[in-house]
This record gives sequence, C-alpha cells and structure tokens, in this order.
Amino acid sequence: MKKILVIQSRARPEMIAAEQEEYRHSVGDRGECTFLSALDESLLWMEPAKLLEGFDAIIIGGSGEFDLHGGRPDDDAARQTARKILERVKGLADYAIDHEKPLLGVCFGHQLLAEMRGGNVTNDHEQKKVGTFEVQLTAEGKNDPLMQSLPGSFQAQYGHKDSVTSLPQGAILLAVGPACKFSALKFGPKAYTMQFHPELRAQDVAWKLANSPGYLPEGVSAESIVKESTEASKIISLFIEKIAA
Repeated sequence: MKKILVIQSRARPEMIAAEQEEYRHSVGDRGECTFLSALDESLLWMEPAKLLEGFDAIIIGGSGEFDLHGGRPDDDAARQTARKILERVKGLADYAIDHEKPLLGVCFGHQLLAEMRGGNVTNDHEQKKVGTFEVQLTAEGKNDPLMQSLPGSFQAQYGHKDSVTSLPQGAILLAVGPACKFSALKFGPKAYTMQFHPELRAQDVAWKLANSPGYLPEGVSAESIVKESTEASKIISLFIEKIAA
C-alpha cells in the first residue's frame, strides 16, 4: 500500500474534513493518506527530505479560501496567506521534482506550481468557472504514461477564480479545454498538475458549491451545472498505479 502525503490549504473545519474524505475515497485501497496543513508554520518546510520521508507520493490540494490573486487587493489577508503558502510549499515541490518524487497538484496546487515555475496566475474572467466542463488531451497528453489511459475528451469538475495564463518554464501541456487554456501540466517525469478536481464526484461539487460563498453564480443551482465525471475520477488511482508504482 502506497503512502500518500496530502497538503491541504484550508482553514474551515468542514472543508478540511470534506477534502480528506474525497481523497480517501479517490485513493481507496491503493494507498493510505496522511494530511498536513500548509497553514501549519511548525512543520519542516525548510527540510523537504525529512518532511517527505516515508511517503511514496505527494498531493497538493485545492483551496476555496486563499487565492494568489482572486480579484482581491494586494493587501488582502487571504491573498497574503496564499503567498505564505507558496513560500512554504515551494521547497517541497522543488525537491519532489528534482528527485523525481511523484507529485500531483490540484487546482490551487496547480496554480502554485505554475507560479513557482514562472507561469502567470491571475483572476482571468475568461477562464474562471464552476461546474463540469470538457477537457481535451493534447498530443503530448495522449502519449503520456498517466493520461493515455483516458479518452481524448472527457468531463471534469472545476471551481476556481484564478487561472494560469502562460505556460510555466519547463512545463508540458497535457490538456486544455474550451474554457481552460492550461487544464493539465507536467513538470519532469513524475510531477503533474491539474486545474480541475479529479478527487471530486458530482455530489461532492454540488455540496461544496452550496457551502462556498462566492463560487456559485447568483440564481444558478449547483445541480444545473454539475454532471458526472467518471473518466476524470480515474486519474488519482492511475497516478498511484502508474506514477507512484
């Protein structure tokens, strides 16, 4: 059984608990998840080798509370916290990439890795979205060890304000979408990031949207914009089987 370290960037207890259950469900009996908070200043962020000791893979999850931009002013507390999170996890991500440790960044994790590697992350209204949207593999994605098991086009769950607007240094573009320029990226042989949420099922998204102010457009019900995402839900198990093997 693989040991999976999940870094959470959340403060609300109900969202912390929900995310933990979502990853446990996605990982299933393929691995055991340990959860650490990116808000915990006491952890060994400056010693990534020690922090990652004993783990087979790392997941850097999402955040509905903190944004690198989010349309917020520069001095906004949530935006400042996001910058602190970036500083804490940067050494961890750099170490994982340099030492070919399996890494998966999801939504906020996707944005953090992109920002660390020179990609621009901003509150791009053309890409901002919530609900279920189409993802299309690029030629590189169709030949990638992780993504090649998926169909060329599939549905995935989204919920984000910020977006990547330029390709980070050294990144390979694996997937795009009509409303997402950088749906999935790869850094080195074993580090992947995705703007969408492979850990979420339709029921998870509906609950989160109902409990996350500012994400669901006024007058729109979660049920009207959320569909099942069967193929995207295979990604985490594929990540463990193919990349963390």
